Parts: sequence; C-alpha cells; structure tokens
Amino acid sequence: MDPSVVNLGSSTPYRQRLAVLTAVWAATLLVWLVDGPPGGPHRGTALNGGLQSAGEVGYEHARVGDEYWAALPLTWNVSDEDVRITRAEFGHVPEGLKVLEYRAVSVEATEAHVLFAAVDGRGGMDDLSKVRDYSGQGVKVEAKSGADHYYIARIKVTGPVDEALKDCRYWYDQDGSRYRQQLDCSTIIRLGPPLVYDDAQQTDAPALQQGRP
Repeated sequence: MDPSVVNLGSSTPYRQRLAVLTAVWAATLLVWLVDGPPGGPHRGTALNGGLQSAGEVGYEHARVGDEYWAALPLTWNVSDEDVRITRAEFGHVPEGLKVLEYRAVSVEATEAHVLFAAVDGRGGMDDLSKVRDYSGQGVKVEAKSGADHYYIARIKVTGPVDEALKDCRYWYDQDGSRYRQQLDCSTIIRLGPPLVYDDAQQTDAPALQQGRP
C-alpha cells in the first residue's frame, strides 16, 4: 500500500456522530431560544406593551446636542402572578443617539404616561429630571393589572439619525424565577427645524403623552 495514503475507514460512523451532534446542538439552541441560556433569565410572556407597542412615537425637530426623555411602554401584566420589573432598556439604539441613563417614574408624578419630552421641561411639561426615580427598587405590577410606573431613557442627539429606538427589553422576577421579555416599541427621532411658539417666540420641544392602558 502506498504509505502516503492513509485509510480512515468508512465515513458512515463519522456521519452518524456528526448527525447526533448536530441534533443535540439544534435541541440546545431551541431550548435557549424558548427558555433562555442556562443560568440566565427565562423567556417571559407576562407583559403586554399596550398602545405604545402597537404604534410609533415620532419627533422630527431635534438638533445635535439636544437631550430628550423617551419612554418605554407602560406595561400591563397579563399573567395570574404579580411581577417585579428590575430593569428595562431599548435593545436597539441607532447611530446618532446615545442613552445617558434610565429611570423609572410614576404615572401619578408625571400626570400621564409621557412618551417624549425635552429634558429641561420645555413644552409645558415639568422637568422629569426632578421626578423621583424608582428604578433602584424595581416596579411591581400586580396580576391582571397595569403598571403605575414606567421607564424612561435620557437620550442625547449626537448626529443624524436614520433608524428608530426600538426593541424594548424588560427583566423581571415572578414567583421566584427571573425572566426577560422583549416588547415592540418604536421611537423615531430625526433632525429638523426647531419648533417656535408664537406666544413666547422661543424654541421648544413638545411633550407627548398617553393615558394608561
């Protein structure tokens, strides 16, 4: 036999082993997609994003250097058990925007679900920077009920923006287990001419509000 030829035997056992490994990998991936990676939070289904998850929030008068508050959906707990939200964030932050911080504020303190507002309180809205932040203690949402608090992100415009803030992610505890859930959301911010109010002849940004779900 030519010594340069190495006989590896039949490829059938190798193919069988490869098929088994592929099946195991696919099953593992499916478990991760359905229930989360080992040691991490499970995939949650308890929350609903209400009207904000069904539409878009838009503002086309931003300028580079401006800062705004952009809200995540005011959640509704559709499950039979209470949940405590411990964290929430935009999963996708496009180029041209930078998230400076996240807070959780109460609907009562802001008198509505404020979807979008200037950081300094222009446009007839109180400065949300002065509202109490509950993010450190979490947000409890009782079973079959709407939340009394919602999360807001402080956004700075750093350049032209072509995409939306979207993919709102929530982490929460329920019945001794940790969960993560993504809700639909879309906040569109674009550069444009500033708004000017005739009564005061000043540049302003409006406050967009939404009632409870």
